[in-house]
Amino acid sequence: MQLVEPASPGQYRGASTYDVQQVDNGKLLGTISRSIFNFDSDQPRGASFPYDGKVYSDADGVRLTLGLSRKIGRISGLALELSGRQYRLIETHRIVRGVDYKPLDDPDAYRALVNAAQVAHEHRDLRTFEKMRPHIESAAFCICPGCLDCFAAQDDCPTCAGKGFVAKAAPAGSD
Repeated sequence: MQLVEPASPGQYRGASTYDVQQVDNGKLLGTISRSIFNFDSDQPRGASFPYDGKVYSDADGVRLTLGLSRKIGRISGLALELSGRQYRLIETHRIVRGVDYKPLDDPDAYRALVNAAQVAHEHRDLRTFEKMRPHIESAAFCICPGCLDCFAAQDDCPTCAGKGFVAKAAPAGSD
């Protein structure tokens, strides 16, 4: 049984902090933290605006509305389209049960966490499994799309070289 979707593109989460990076040149536009957007510049935004924009979710999807200009950008997965430009959202922190965590980027720790989550799942320990899941989802890795972390196929898998997981790919068009 698979615990995490392979090569999942991710989705925007209001409890996370993201760097908003332009796809074509890698330039940092700003950050979104707990649904509040601020440009990566020191230009004054005006006394009546404590932030530059806000992320809203509703039946129409997820959107970023900028304060002064009222421009609206659409967020799909971890991609933002704003004023005809494409940006990627790179998760840098996530709040889990009131504690701020950085995404897991150690491959050995990720493997251990996935294995522990598998054991919890097999023992029907949903409480423990649900505590681990946000850390697995926000990690810099995802289950291998080639072998799906299946033990029988893992050793011969050219995609992950036997690890059962791979580094998450950047969003489409972000070469």
